[in-house]
Amino acid sequence: MAEAEAHSDEPAQRPMLVITGGEIVERGHRRHADIAVTDGRIARVDPPGQGPLTHADEIDATGCVVASGFVDLCARVAEPLALDSDIMQITAMAAAMGGYTALVAQPDTDPPLDRLGQLAEMRRLAASAPSCHVVAAATVTAGRAGAQLAPMAELAGAGVRWFTDAGPQADWGLLCRALQYASPLGATVAVRPSGAALGMAAPMHEGAVSARMGVAGEPADAECAAVAAAMSAVRRTGGRLHLDRLSAAGSVELVRAAKADGLDVSASVTAEHLLFVDADAAGFDTLMRAEPPYRTARDREALAAGVNDRTIDAVVSAHTPLPPHDKDLPFDEAPPGIASLETCGAIVLGHPDIELDAALDALSWRPAELAGVQHLGGGPIEPGQPANLVVIDLDRPWTQIDRQKSFARVSPHHHRPMRAQVTDTVIEGSWSVRSGCPATVAALTAGTT
Repeated sequence: MAEAEAHSDEPAQRPMLVITGGEIVERGHRRHADIAVTDGRIARVDPPGQGPLTHADEIDATGCVVASGFVDLCARVAEPLALDSDIMQITAMAAAMGGYTALVAQPDTDPPLDRLGQLAEMRRLAASAPSCHVVAAATVTAGRAGAQLAPMAELAGAGVRWFTDAGPQADWGLLCRALQYASPLGATVAVRPSGAALGMAAPMHEGAVSARMGVAGEPADAECAAVAAAMSAVRRTGGRLHLDRLSAAGSVELVRAAKADGLDVSASVTAEHLLFVDADAAGFDTLMRAEPPYRTARDREALAAGVNDRTIDAVVSAHTPLPPHDKDLPFDEAPPGIASLETCGAIVLGHPDIELDAALDALSWRPAELAGVQHLGGGPIEPGQPANLVVIDLDRPWTQIDRQKSFARVSPHHHRPMRAQVTDTVIEGSWSVRSGCPATVAALTAGTT
């Protein structure tokens, strides 16, 4: 009896996975500890070397950071904008390679996800992609046409909490109605503020570079005007608004002021907008065709500062799995977008002007809160919590082209040196990525995204 009581704090089952030697980084707290995982959940968090001695698998995280899995608020999981099981599986594996344990899938599929039937189909396909949790967003307007609201109450009743037309919302009155409707549902309305709402969309930032190229430019002021209009809708309704993929310094200042005023507003930026400027597109490389367009060094600096001081809540991949031939067009005709799930986290974690805590806040903790999916990623690392975890080596140089397996065809980063690398991704206690390699490559089709 005494022997049984002495071991009563041991878990009933032998841990299936143990992560040892790493530094656990959570919001405002760091510690060196070992994590034991059983039945998909964290069973124990022990001081180094004091955990269970027997287990099925071990991740040696010595010298690495262990964090809750990344959550992406803006990813497309279909090619080309249509639901497909193989593409879904490959996209989920690409996400896991980048450290993601959950994606909010954009609803601009064909047909758009604006009905319960499409939601059920998305979830059916997501269940076939166990490498990463895929959470469905739904459209704000029926058919993404911008004319009338989608059945938001029905969709929210089925669990949808993120509504977006994956683009600008030109009708201010309709945006106000959407915010009013979404608020009692506990839902967020996401809008990408764009010059398109003012008839000023263009493939480049308006400036000296676009003038030299002879390509139409979108002024940064157009985005700022769209941000201000969306803010006024929040002031009128008190709804919850997310501003998706900001690109301009003025937009960051508007968000900072709105938060100071207590508005329920959040914002995101893509990793590429923290890296590239308009001059990087001067060679007409269609891989530099972005939405929104890359802007100036001043804008880039303001975006990075916004991530650091939490004015910008999330860094998103804006992953768009285009077939390569779609980029074989003149610059101003090529569609924007790249495959970016594998590199998004590495860019942010290796950014010289972004602190580690701010990077993890933007990749994991805050987007999980915004989407309400902390059980899928971004949650606390403590006993009883689902084991959705990522191990990161902050000083492990790599390039996509040198990786044993990469799923990114349309990417400007194939030869770009990265400093931080995700070495392991754990989904509900099971490896999705192990030692930098996909754990289930054999189960995937031969295609790539």
